[in-house]
Amino acid sequence: MSIHDAITDFIGFMEANGVAPIEPIAQRLASGSLIRFRCEGDGKGRQNGWAILYLDQRPAGAFGNYRMNTGTLKWKAADDRPALSPAEREALQREWKQAKERREAEQVNNQRQAALAAADLWQRAASANVEHPYVARKQIEPGELRQLGDELLVPMCDEHGILWNLQRIRPCGEKRFLKGGRIDGLFAIVGSFSPETEEAVICEGYATGDAVHRATGLPVVVTFNTSNMPKVARLFAERRADLNYTVFADDDEATARKELEQRGIYKNPGIATAEAVAAEIGANVAYPLGRPQRGAA
Repeated sequence: MSIHDAITDFIGFMEANGVAPIEPIAQRLASGSLIRFRCEGDGKGRQNGWAILYLDQRPAGAFGNYRMNTGTLKWKAADDRPALSPAEREALQREWKQAKERREAEQVNNQRQAALAAADLWQRAASANVEHPYVARKQIEPGELRQLGDELLVPMCDEHGILWNLQRIRPCGEKRFLKGGRIDGLFAIVGSFSPETEEAVICEGYATGDAVHRATGLPVVVTFNTSNMPKVARLFAERRADLNYTVFADDDEATARKELEQRGIYKNPGIATAEAVAAEIGANVAYPLGRPQRGAA
């Protein structure tokens, strides 16, 4: 059985079970990693399909669709198909390595281009207007934010202060990052750190960070999303291990209820991530009003 045959059979089985990709996935499947992709019936920008394929001696894989609530569907190569030969498996390993190197090089290039674009936009922008609809609605102190046209610009820097990306916030509150830009390990700071600082707060959103800073006077580290929070929290816990941290949880109740309806599982990612991060770095947890006060370290 060739690698091509295994991938073709797997995709055919997926389509026969109602999970039909509408974008090329064969090359990505060959990586051996979990992938997300758009399926028939997905809305614009949605990637409800997922799959992973193990191309070892007897290929097997799993897949599903979150929107369809399929659960985990499994496939394995038919017993009457010849197993992958040692030469085929060796060729596959080379393909994986080459594909990984290409993806990593492309990612680095995209991040560099996004950083150049971020620097250009930041230089051309003016100080944020206090009358900007989002600023006024969230009662944000514009501080170091800038504005270009009707978009607020929030700087996303690394631990060396290098600007890599921007979070762009439209008047309606829609938030976007620069395409292809780096996100992992980047953050914004509301307030300032000094040698005398004893406490600090870590949270997801800039508006939340601004409100917490104004209420407490403490410096706040904004991580922008749940997936980036653990990386940034570890970074600060290592660099400023002398500080007492509080992780302010973001309440994703709407997301939790949607997951409950679609998959039968209740999980509030903002709360769960904050509690996990706090447990890892030995921090306290602060919850939005109305949430139970759990998990304080």
